Order: sequence, then structure tokens, then C-alpha cells
Amino acid sequence: MSTTLKCPGILHRYNARLVAFEHTRSHSTPSNTLFFIGGLGDGLLTTPYIQSLSAALPPSYALVEILLSSAYSGWGTSSISQDVNEMAECVAYFQSLRPNGKVVLMGNSTGCQDVLGYCSFEGSRPPVHGAILQAPISDREASQFIYSREDFEENIELARTWVEEGRGDDVLPNHVSLPFLGARCTAKRWLSLASPGPEHTGEDDMFSSDLDSTRFQSTFGIAGRRGVALMVLYSGNDGFVPSAVDKAALVARMEKAFVDAGGRLGKGSGILPGASHTVREEGNVREELHKRVIEFLDDIEQGTVGNT
Repeated sequence: MSTTLKCPGILHRYNARLVAFEHTRSHSTPSNTLFFIGGLGDGLLTTPYIQSLSAALPPSYALVEILLSSAYSGWGTSSISQDVNEMAECVAYFQSLRPNGKVVLMGNSTGCQDVLGYCSFEGSRPPVHGAILQAPISDREASQFIYSREDFEENIELARTWVEEGRGDDVLPNHVSLPFLGARCTAKRWLSLASPGPEHTGEDDMFSSDLDSTRFQSTFGIAGRRGVALMVLYSGNDGFVPSAVDKAALVARMEKAFVDAGGRLGKGSGILPGASHTVREEGNVREELHKRVIEFLDDIEQGTVGNT
């Protein structure tokens, strides 16, 4: 077992109620920061590869896990927009500590929505140099592994009714959201995740395979125009992706929207063969993840992302 039960680091309080954990290593004096945001239900040290990735990073980088108010079971009463605002506070705090350092955001699962939202939503936030999306999947498409179509549609109708009645911040009955990663969920967040058609306008719905090019341009395209370097790491054996989804084609559409807008794409972007949703696999699969992340960070530091 490569993950130890204790982890050296520094706990930073970046606002009155929230903290971030900076992984520390001996003989390392980092000037740059890789921020990590996990998926729904995650918190500090819950992503399987987090400690091994920290240990593998170049000495010039520190890995910092941001604890958001949506961590653990808090996601059901939060939103991507709230996550982005809290991330901005954390980035600003660390930029005050390392004012000349490079800043890269990395998300797993719904952490990818947070990262892409940071790079594309309206509003002013501290600038970042790079973004890594590891396992950017669709919650709407993943729901078919949890709910029957009939139950899913009934849940949507209940949530929609509550929102129309002005009860969007009220928590739905347990049978609606507890099967979905075990947290209670507001009607508003449920509609964001379920993103009912035909418009599919949920804030969480950034990576579904049936979204048209205009939707990708409104997220990946905006990020590309803002000068953020990007690497997509789509898990090849992600158990939350329906078999009908062509992963390579989907990633290519994401990358095209980004590059067509002038974005600089990391050379390691693409499918991560053999990887599960959170890259639980040790050995070659995990090492390939480390390798691609390290190359991307090195290119960020040298200013060579996108160079051929």
C-alpha cells in the first residue's frame, strides 16, 4: 500500500471558515503552486493518487488541496459558482505568499467543472497559468448507473416544481439524492446536475457527449481566449462513462473548442489508458498520470506549452 496514513504538510486558513492543505517535502522550496480540487464527496486526502502525485512533483511546485464548503457531503447545498468564488480566495491567499510563482489548477471529476468554471465564468479572479482536467465526466450521463429513467425523470419534475414555487434552496427528499453519492441536495443543485433537456443548461453540465459545439465554445473557448494553458486527462476505463460515449471523439471536441479560440494545449492531453475515474490503479497507469502532469508543469514554468 503506497498511501500512508499520515501526511506532512501545512494547514492554511484562507478565509474565516475554510482551509487548504499544502503538502510539504524535505529539501523542497517551492515557488509555484498546483491547486487540487476533488469531486463530489471528496475532501482532504480522499483522492487515491494525491500523495503519490505530490511526491512526484518537481521541487519547484507544491501541491495544495483546497477544502471548499462543498467538500464531503456539502456539495448538495452548494454550486459551481460558489466553489469558484472560494477557489479565487484561496488562489489570492497563496499568491500573496508566492507573488511571482506559477499557478495551475487541477480537478478530478466535478473538480473539473470547478476548474473550467474558474477559467471561463464571468467576473474578476486572480489569473492562473494552467488547468488540468482529470476525469471530466457528465453527471447527467453517469446518473443512468444509479437511477432508472422513470425515477430520474420523476426526480427532475419534483425539483423543477420546487424551484418554480420558490423553494430552490430547500433540500429534496432523501430518496432523490441520497443514492447519488450519499448527500442531501437542494432542488436547485439537483437541476444543475441533472440538467434536463432539451436545453441542458445546468451549470454542472459542461462535459456531456451530446452538448453542441456552441456550449463547448462557451466554456473551453472562453478559457482558450483568456490565455490559460490546458491539459485534459480523460480516464480510459472510467466506470461513470456510458459505453456508448466515444471518449476520444469527445475529448477531441473539447480540445478543438479550446485550440480554435487560441488556447495552448499540453502535449499530454488526451485519454489516460487503463485509468479508472480516480486512477486507483498503481504502477504504470499512475506513473503515466504523474509523467503527464510533470511535463505540463515543466512546460508551464518554461513557457513552452503548445510549442511543437
